Amino acid sequence: MLARLRTESEGGSVLEAAAAAPAPWTTSPSPSLTWLYGPRIRHHRPLSAVPRPRPRPPRVPRLRQAPALGRPRVARQPGEGAGQQGPGLEAAMASVRSSAASKRGQRRSRSEEKLIRQEEERKHLEEEELRLAAEQLEREIVEQKRLEEEERARIAAEDKIRKDNELPELLQILKMNMASVQKLHKNLREATKWQRYMKCDGTPDPTIPQEINTFINLCRENPNTDINALLENGRIILGLLDELQMLLSDTPPDELAEATADQYLHTICNLQDLLSNINDKATDILLQKAIDLVDIETGNMQEVVNDENVTLCLWANFNKNPRFKGYDFVNNHVEFELPRPLAMCDIAVRILHTQYDHISCHIPLFQAQQKAFRNDTILIIEEEQPDNKEPEVEQPDNKEPEVEQTDNKQPEVEQTDNKQPEDIKSKHEIDSKLAIDDDIKRLRPTRTRSALSSSSKDEVLKNKWPSGERSPAHAMANVELLHEYPSEETLDESIVDFNQYTPLGGVYYFDVLKLPPQPKIVNGWRIVQLSETGLQPFSYPLESAKESISSLGTIEERDADNHPVQPVGITIKLPPRALFFEKPTPARWDASGVVWRTDGIHSVTFDAETEQLSFKMDTFNIFTLIQRNYVNMPFQSWDIRPVAENEALLTVHSALVIVEIRIKELCQLCPISVKDNLAHIRGKWMTASSLITCMINAGLNIFPGTESEKYVAKTIKIKQLEHDTYTQMALVASAIAFKWSKWNKNCEQEDIILQACENLTGEAVDEDSWALYLLRPERSQNLNMKESDDEWTRETNEHTEFYSNLYHMMRGHASEAALERILNADHLFFTNVNEMLQATKLLSHTV
Repeated sequence: MLARLRTESEGGSVLEAAAAAPAPWTTSPSPSLTWLYGPRIRHHRPLSAVPRPRPRPPRVPRLRQAPALGRPRVARQPGEGAGQQGPGLEAAMASVRSSAASKRGQRRSRSEEKLIRQEEERKHLEEEELRLAAEQLEREIVEQKRLEEEERARIAAEDKIRKDNELPELLQILKMNMASVQKLHKNLREATKWQRYMKCDGTPDPTIPQEINTFINLCRENPNTDINALLENGRIILGLLDELQMLLSDTPPDELAEATADQYLHTICNLQDLLSNINDKATDILLQKAIDLVDIETGNMQEVVNDENVTLCLWANFNKNPRFKGYDFVNNHVEFELPRPLAMCDIAVRILHTQYDHISCHIPLFQAQQKAFRNDTILIIEEEQPDNKEPEVEQPDNKEPEVEQTDNKQPEVEQTDNKQPEDIKSKHEIDSKLAIDDDIKRLRPTRTRSALSSSSKDEVLKNKWPSGERSPAHAMANVELLHEYPSEETLDESIVDFNQYTPLGGVYYFDVLKLPPQPKIVNGWRIVQLSETGLQPFSYPLESAKESISSLGTIEERDADNHPVQPVGITIKLPPRALFFEKPTPARWDASGVVWRTDGIHSVTFDAETEQLSFKMDTFNIFTLIQRNYVNMPFQSWDIRPVAENEALLTVHSALVIVEIRIKELCQLCPISVKDNLAHIRGKWMTASSLITCMINAGLNIFPGTESEKYVAKTIKIKQLEHDTYTQMALVASAIAFKWSKWNKNCEQEDIILQACENLTGEAVDEDSWALYLLRPERSQNLNMKESDDEWTRETNEHTEFYSNLYHMMRGHASEAALERILNADHLFFTNVNEMLQATKLLSHTV
């Protein structure tokens, strides 16, 4: 112990002292420890007999901490502070502190090494686990890719097999539907009012139009002098026109010979001409006895004759008051302003309003706009049957030489200077008739109901004076204008473009006529001067003012105060059978150019509350009101849902109005609680084509034209895919409801997205029940997303398969009851739904 203390006092460590001591297993005891442990006696064996033990590492003895010794007192020197110590004590304390610090440093390094080893082992284990997980993930990805490839290969194989079966089945279904519809239409024609135009075997009777022509000739040769009888004849003629037009539009070309169809077209021309003559005859009868109808208060004659189709307002000037400015037919909401130069003339003013329009139908662009929806429907049928399309395409080409031969005859007519005037006139009339025939033949392959009215070429060639006379030169000029109608690029801005506008509410004939000689009472005798000239127009502006008018070319100059001729003013109330969604635009008829024009009309004012439209024209003229075709486009939304078996309700939320159409074997524009200007067509069942025509002519136009992208925003889609989608929607419309999707406008051109849901109750579909479907040319699929989702994904819904078309996909997802409805759908119901969807183009015109 003393040696130990001595060692510590000298600055050494206890561990060093112990290390310096001899090992306890040596044979001789340490002399320094003998006094503590005493002598140790060991019995030794011979070295040869005892095995030598293996050397072991030296074992450091575990030393106990020495008991704390009292701090020795050190005498302080005089003058030393309390904090001052002697040099010996300081050295001892420094030695102790250095020894403890070395011990602590040695222990910290070992623990740190252990921690480092543990951290390295942990990192090694983590790296190994990550490596194993990456290898496992890679194996899973490879396996997943293999399974996906196998699944894609299986789906592709099944899709190919399904396409080979589904597409021919779909085509066969469409052919069966078309054949059934044609048979039903044929039976319907035999059983309805068209029977009087048919033979017993159901084929058209070509002798019937000849009988109608005989009736027309009798009416012209023996005109009736009774106004009511004339109006009744007008109603009969309108009925005949509608029946003939419907007959031509609904009879397939293979059932109606071309010669018979041309004869029907000539009959329609004659009926329209006769109807115009009846209106002129009624006016002439009233004017011949105008002196008997003079109003005592005004001293002039003002008479109104009207029925459901015609309103005739007639005023005759007997008083000749220079201060007279105009007259207001209060009950009929028509007022005109008479120019001052006419106040002292023997004239009569006629305002004839016809609910029908037999003028616009003369314009080829109007024909194209009216029949656009039917061309789209026919296009699908022709594309599905390309073999039957070639003869129809070649027909116009085979007829071109005939038209050229007719045109080549014109120089021969010009060279006949030595012929008599009657021969020249006869030659002109023959050429005119040939031109009419060629033009009718040109329109024959694409006839429709709206196009049939436009086939009235006889009125195109007619100079629209009430006398009905026209010169052959004027007729030939109009034929040339008809054949060489300017294209859209060369159209004047003032010419009404029927791709953008539609005339509404009929036609107004605003004429100034010469007052015929009135009966006189002489010595009790009534003397009447007979005249066979009929109505005679009064020329206005006067000849003296025409030269001044020609010098003023612009509208601004004509509106100036120094205008040489006073304009003609008129105020009318909007027609009761037309729906206007904006301020209507008046347009005047240009007989020389066979067009409607907007120039020559100024000072237009419109009162929306009273629906009164006022404007002024440079002269008396025929005018109508036009409205933009796309005022209700683009659509905001749409849906079509089954109401019952073979009955559906199509709802279109257009820009300004909600349109509901009920579709069955016929179609109906649904009635509404508020009365509007469409009461004459609401609630009436008619064919889809007839309803579309009536809605367009009434101003409720939700049917885009072929050039709609120039006038309204639309979503570009593949045309054939869009058409096929409408057809397949119509096939399942008896059990499946469809609705627009907001994702459709943002996807690609070859994609169509819509919502669909099975609906057999006829009630509104819950929003959560709708499912999204993606339609592509090669396949259709159910998407794994909802309409309310924020992001778009093409992920396919689980437990669903790809289908080649929408029809088979809806059949695959339908229940047994819905499938039975789909398979038993009525052919007329399918045809009407298909035609209505093809006409509205909902998938591309909804934003």
